[in-house]
Amino acid sequence: LIRLRTAVQQYPWGKHGSSSLAAHLAQNSVGPDFSIDESKAYAEIWMGTHPNGPSTLYDAPDTSLRSIITSNPSAHLPPCSRAETESKVPVPGTHSESPTGGGGGTPRHLPFLFKILSIQKALPLKAHPDKDLGARMREQHPDLASDACHKPEIAVAIGPPLQDAREGESFTGFVGFRPLKDIAQSLRDIPELRQAVGNESAVGTFVKGPTQEGLKRVWGALLEKGPSGKVKPFVEKLAERVRSGDTEGFTEEHAWLVNKVSQQYPGDVGVLATTFFMNFAKLQKGEALWIGADEVHAYLAGDIIECMALSDNVVNAAFAPPGELAAQLPVFVEMLTYTARPAAHWALPPTPYARSVRGRTTAYDPPLEEFVVLGTALRRGEENEVLRVSGPLIGIVTQGAVAVRSGGE
Repeated sequence: LIRLRTAVQQYPWGKHGSSSLAAHLAQNSVGPDFSIDESKAYAEIWMGTHPNGPSTLYDAPDTSLRSIITSNPSAHLPPCSRAETESKVPVPGTHSESPTGGGGGTPRHLPFLFKILSIQKALPLKAHPDKDLGARMREQHPDLASDACHKPEIAVAIGPPLQDAREGESFTGFVGFRPLKDIAQSLRDIPELRQAVGNESAVGTFVKGPTQEGLKRVWGALLEKGPSGKVKPFVEKLAERVRSGDTEGFTEEHAWLVNKVSQQYPGDVGVLATTFFMNFAKLQKGEALWIGADEVHAYLAGDIIECMALSDNVVNAAFAPPGELAAQLPVFVEMLTYTARPAAHWALPPTPYARSVRGRTTAYDPPLEEFVVLGTALRRGEENEVLRVSGPLIGIVTQGAVAVRSGGE
């Protein structure tokens, strides 16, 4: 049982100062020298062995978690991770290391990266590569890929309801494409959206008979105008129309989103790409999303637990500096699955965890081998017991205080 010193990440989209759950949790996890600066945006806490934010021992910060694992891998990693060392693809730092191993076959990394996110405004519109694309990006475009791994992930809402969201929600974000017929309807009803896309042939073909290939053409035509600023007048025109109360062709939700997102990123192509092409997901505390590799998403607001396969790879398409997007857009448009389903398609319902003796632990179990996220909620004085599992566990207390025991420690 090891107490970890975690890494805190500051990004512009994070919550500022003491409004950030990540900042509050950092006070007990980053180290005694950490203090909250109200002027800074505290976006994430990282727990794991990824080189971009590695954990160390709390009482011995010069000793990394990775070094502990490397010194005795059989004690800290499951047999499957050790057996598959040679088949894994590289992580940052060298071209010979794997997510759970080094060039010589000795495991060195946890197979997952565990995070807390505190989100004040929309994150970049993004997707994470699958294993094959991650490896190609690392080899061909090392400036775009910090490692050669895939990055499927889940997000579990943990924060209190948002002040500016609908009652009962603790997380909002965009995930996956809306059903094709719904996207086509928006293109019919909103002239500014058609004008922003600009490719009348692609729009006309898609509206007459929506297909995934047609969606790809329309989506690509819209996004390619982002870095140059050509789409900005149409975004501003639409936002002004909403502010004036003219919402013809809009749903109430779309009008709310255009207003909110355009205030955060005025004139950005992402205002149109998210609002009219993507599902708007609203999670209550304890609900979760599963986002596979090559799936488009953009978190909007709230506090979440995020867990992913060991990677920091991302390809952005909007809500980011234009200079960073030009090189990434061709990869982004080609990599997506263009799965178009309602938001419920990406839901990951929790299930009772079979190894919870008292039944107070639930599991978020995505369809991949790297991790399962467990959640336990206890009232004052309650206890819970989880039977021993084969593999490493990282835990964090998000509210209250608990005593943890493992193997007599």
